[in-house]
Amino acid sequence: MADTTDLIVRNGYLEHKDAVVDIAISDGRIQDITTGLDANAERELDAEGGVISPGLVDAHFHTDMALASAGDRYPNYNDGTFGKEELVAKSREFFSNESIDDLKSRIRRATKRAVRNGVLHMRNHVYVDSVVGTKVVEATLEVRKELQDVVDMQIVAFPQQGFLRDPGSQHAAREALKMGADLVGGIDPASMNNDIETTIDTWFDIASDYDVGVDAHVHDRGTVGMYTLERLAEKTVERGYEGRVTAGHCFALADAAGGGEDYLNGRLESALETFKTADLNVVTCYQSTRPSMPIQQFQDNGLVMAHGTDEAQDVWESHGNMNSLEAMLVASLKLRLDSGRQWGTNEGLASLWQLITGEGAAVLGINDEYDLQPGTPADLVVHGASSPQSAIIENTTPRYVVKEGQVVAENERSHTTVIG
Repeated sequence: MADTTDLIVRNGYLEHKDAVVDIAISDGRIQDITTGLDANAERELDAEGGVISPGLVDAHFHTDMALASAGDRYPNYNDGTFGKEELVAKSREFFSNESIDDLKSRIRRATKRAVRNGVLHMRNHVYVDSVVGTKVVEATLEVRKELQDVVDMQIVAFPQQGFLRDPGSQHAAREALKMGADLVGGIDPASMNNDIETTIDTWFDIASDYDVGVDAHVHDRGTVGMYTLERLAEKTVERGYEGRVTAGHCFALADAAGGGEDYLNGRLESALETFKTADLNVVTCYQSTRPSMPIQQFQDNGLVMAHGTDEAQDVWESHGNMNSLEAMLVASLKLRLDSGRQWGTNEGLASLWQLITGEGAAVLGINDEYDLQPGTPADLVVHGASSPQSAIIENTTPRYVVKEGQVVAENERSHTTVIG
């Protein structure tokens, strides 16, 4: 008699096996992977030869502001151009006026849309400051609890006004960590806080008090940005925080890789060695990724660089659809402006695929169980495309998204359903 299991996904292509297989799932975990599986299940899915991947990872996202520009005939917050200072002020005004219920509604919709697009693991940067306090964290925590069976969400207490410029943000971040946030965030020690050393020390002081990791925005470019990243890596080692620190955006890396005169004589190569000693993670975000971002250098040197969709139709950016596959398609076109690598080739697309899968899992610290093997959590995506490269190129919505053995999103020709 054939065995009975909870769910079977048949006829799916696994890239690491280079084979079309059946996957049996029981009690939320993968039970077996084989060809011609002789078993029955309460439900079966037919992948029809499409590639099956682990759940995609969005390693840097702001759901708290997502969809703020949507809803009217024309996008809101999208007339004219604005500098960082003005956008930071607009952020505080926006969050000050938002109710908990409005926040939850947008966070919920944005998160479910990401799940529909195959994301099962995300790191969410959530606003705190001396005026807004922890209101946005409270809303995000409530949505995380609602959707805990649908998506894994890490929360970063993100002080967009800067810990030194807005000292009350330190109290708000500490309160957020007490409430259940997972990491302490930060922003530009130089241009936002005017004190690189004290700002970075403040990040580590708060993180060590609550035994959490650090995930900071580092937008500053050129020499200042590179110095900031190197000091962050050096202080990571001094504080014994190797492997627990992430730097987001890191535009200065692209400046260095681009061959600016400040970075001749091996400055980038020297910095990479410093990052490697610190086991420093980096996350780039496709909307702001520079063509010369040294993605390949990171991968060649065994360093982690992952990806986050960052903004999604919000106060800062009217673009973005909470779609990591779309992001990699755009990134492949932007990065090809750097003549050093053809990112639209199969090899180049495979490197980009790593940013939203294995590299993202490393940033979130889930790589020990982030794999499609017997015994690992049954968190997987059934794509309509035949390979990772085709999934990026075709940019089609996955057919099924499975979280711990439960189908949490189905995308048929006529409709989409996401539970939760």
